[in-house]
Amino acid sequence: MYFDDLTPYIYAGDGPVASVLNVGWLGAEHPFPVAPPDSELVSALRELTARPINLYRGKHQCEFCPAPPPEERNGLLLSTAPEEILGNGEIRVEGFKGITYVAPVLVRHYVEAHQYAPPPGFVEACIASANRADA
Repeated sequence: MYFDDLTPYIYAGDGPVASVLNVGWLGAEHPFPVAPPDSELVSALRELTARPINLYRGKHQCEFCPAPPPEERNGLLLSTAPEEILGNGEIRVEGFKGITYVAPVLVRHYVEAHQYAPPPGFVEACIASANRADA
């Protein structure tokens, strides 16, 4: 599911709210900003994505990674994709000035593996959130 960064969040069936913004809803057909991953951001995202919310049935596979061949078991084709390229939930991060950022759990993978560069406000909010949790 693709949404432009910093557009109002609407994925979970909520109506758009100007202070709740999308971040990291990437799609293979859309370019995205890249930069070497910031180690503080990666650390914060590892912590934040360990506790996802809005879990959905099924999992979304990273569209930028090659799909491994499925495995047949009991007449069913099952995914053999590693967990690190799959996601089925979201994180919400409180930013400044009443902004809440909503990102898929795959945002961590996108940053680490594909060098996705999220908006600065999201980066700052993630690092601040992780620092608060450590305190």
